[in-house]
Amino acid sequence: MKEVLAYPAQYWHTMYEIWLFISVVIYLVVFLPALYFLIRYRYRRGVNEKAQHVHESKALEVLWTIIPTIVVIYLATQSFAFYRIQRNAPEGAMEVKVTAFMWGWEFEYPNGKKVYSFFNSVVNPETNAYLKPEEVNDMFKAYIPEDTPVKVLLTSRDVIHSFYVQPAKVTEDAVPGRITHMWFQINEPGNYWVFCREYCGTQHSRMAAVLKVVPKEEFNKWLQTN
Repeated sequence: MKEVLAYPAQYWHTMYEIWLFISVVIYLVVFLPALYFLIRYRYRRGVNEKAQHVHESKALEVLWTIIPTIVVIYLATQSFAFYRIQRNAPEGAMEVKVTAFMWGWEFEYPNGKKVYSFFNSVVNPETNAYLKPEEVNDMFKAYIPEDTPVKVLLTSRDVIHSFYVQPAKVTEDAVPGRITHMWFQINEPGNYWVFCREYCGTQHSRMAAVLKVVPKEEFNKWLQTN
């Protein structure tokens, strides 16, 4: 298995780890002294019963102003850098047009080939439960080449939908009359879910599709077939 399954999920994992680390440090910086003061200056009869007047410390005030400012600037610049990566597809990305409709998806490839996924193609008709992604009929799967950035151009025929690529942890609204965009890259062959994440009607919970990620040679061969 490859070290990185998908992008931009990897960037969000990195950003999460940065925020988590800084949050833990801030928590400890606040909590440990508070715990110490709680124990050290707890009420004891005959001890420290009279309050003491303590003058301000300008050095301390400057310190706890500068350090949080540096932390906020760092988090803001890192977040903006990751946002730019997430919003801008790499050069040479393969474009796929995706049109959402109640309740399914139309995938159109650069050569005009189309694949349709319908809400009833991803569920078991007897139990009404989701099939496993590998159990969905291949004719309803959108083929994607591995290790290849894919730029998705999104729109909708009816209401607002949202295209969520589960392994890449990225989503974008599909809006009627507008073209929105997003990108992802999956590095491991397999079958992966796409879900609608915007409530769009009675079959919203079953509005899904499967991305079948295959080696580039297999994808090119599939793309040329009818």
